[in-house]
Amino acid sequence: MKLRLLLMVGLALYWCSQTDAQTTKTYPLEISIFNNATLLPGAAKLGVFGWPIHPGLRAGILFPLKQREKRTWFLTAQLAYHYHQYVHHGLQVYSDLGYRHNLSQKFDIEGRLGLGYLHAISAVPSFELVEGNYQKRSNSGRAQATGGATLGLGYQIAPDWRLFLQTQFYLQIPFVREYVPILPNLAFHTGVQLPLTINKGS
Repeated sequence: MKLRLLLMVGLALYWCSQTDAQTTKTYPLEISIFNNATLLPGAAKLGVFGWPIHPGLRAGILFPLKQREKRTWFLTAQLAYHYHQYVHHGLQVYSDLGYRHNLSQKFDIEGRLGLGYLHAISAVPSFELVEGNYQKRSNSGRAQATGGATLGLGYQIAPDWRLFLQTQFYLQIPFVREYVPILPNLAFHTGVQLPLTINKGS
C-alpha cells in the first residue's frame, strides 16, 4: 500500500519536472484549504458545505493542454490531506482533466473529472480478539481508489494570480467492504492559484 503511494507521488513529481534543458517553465500552482464531509451533493449547507468541520489542505499543479481566448483544457497533479475526526487521516494523490471558460476578464467557471488514490489511516486504535485476548491491530492504513467531479468559480486578482471556490464530489472505493463499500465525499475548497517557475539547467 505504501509502495503504491510512493510510486504515484514519484510519478507525479517526475511529470512535473519534465521540461526541456536550459529552459524556464511557469505553471499555475493551486493551494487550497478545504472541508471534507461524507455527504452526497445537495445534502450539505447550501448544498456544498458539511458540518462538523473535517479540515484538509491541497496543493497541485495545472498543465495546460489547449488554450484559446476564452477557454482552456488542462490536466492537474494533486496532493491532498484531510482529517476526519474519529474515522481516518486521508492522504490523496490524484489527477483531474479540466475545462475552464472565461466569463469576463475577471471571472471564470470550470469543471473537472478526476481519478486517484487515497491512503486512509485510522484515526482511532483498533483491536482484534486473538485466543481470548485483545491485541492492537497494525495501523499502516488502507489503499483505496477515488473518482469524482469538481465544479469551480474563479476570480483573477492579478496576472497569473487567481482566487477560487470549488465543490468537489468523489467516491472512496472500497471503504468498508462488509457494509459501506462505496463512501461518498463532498469537499468545499477555498484557495489561490499563483505562478510556479521551474528552472531546468543543462
